[in-house]
Amino acid sequence: MSPPDAVPPVAPASDASVGARQTSARIRRRWLGPRRSAGGGAGVVILQHQDDAPPGLLLDVLKARRLARRTVRVDRAARLPDPRSIALAVVLGSDRSADQTQDGWIAAEIDWLRSADTAGTTILGLGFGAQALAVALGGTVEPARRPGRGWRWVSTTEPQTIAPGPWFAWHDDAIRIPPGAQLIAHNDSGPQAYRAERHLGIQFHPEVTPEIINARVYAGTSRGVDTQDVLEATSREFKTAAVASGRLFSTFTDSVRRLDR
Repeated sequence: MSPPDAVPPVAPASDASVGARQTSARIRRRWLGPRRSAGGGAGVVILQHQDDAPPGLLLDVLKARRLARRTVRVDRAARLPDPRSIALAVVLGSDRSADQTQDGWIAAEIDWLRSADTAGTTILGLGFGAQALAVALGGTVEPARRPGRGWRWVSTTEPQTIAPGPWFAWHDDAIRIPPGAQLIAHNDSGPQAYRAERHLGIQFHPEVTPEIINARVYAGTSRGVDTQDVLEATSREFKTAAVASGRLFSTFTDSVRRLDR
């Protein structure tokens, strides 16, 4: 990903969606890795909170590896599974903040994450999911001094996992990482990624596709966002970010013990 002082020329806004599907397909062939046959072990549960925050590029990695998986729609009052029965829990984004525990479903999900940690389940938190994981493990969430919306530069101490460069962000909060956690990426909005033993929390959104981004910038929560700027940046940055996302998700899922392969 190119640094802010060396970005390539801005493409016309209309280029943001031109050829997006073909580009995504070419990228996926590059980084999905070898297929694995499904067995009888524990699989993956994806906790989704709203229609416009799906697993995106992560789902391509899981499918390519033929990992047993299912999605639980927390926003539709779906029952959370017994965490002892799964190897990996993926917690996706939400427009809500993880500190809004007066909402019953948020408090229940954070309690479930604590149970999953105790049960030995590995947790990957993305966006809201990273916030919820932090709270479950003893961290906190607070309003960010500079909310992150759009493509934001991220610095990293673990480039083999998270590449430095622009990543797509969509949050108004900052995470105070849990006691004992290791900060591995940050920017001027606050912590952007951390490890807590086997778990990984990522405040930005490596899972997004151009279609997901378009839905976000045109949603009612995009006030104050320069839509044109975000779409131009997407046409410029997505290809490189998607390759980095594939490497991140592939490396992480391959490290999870007990995972059905």
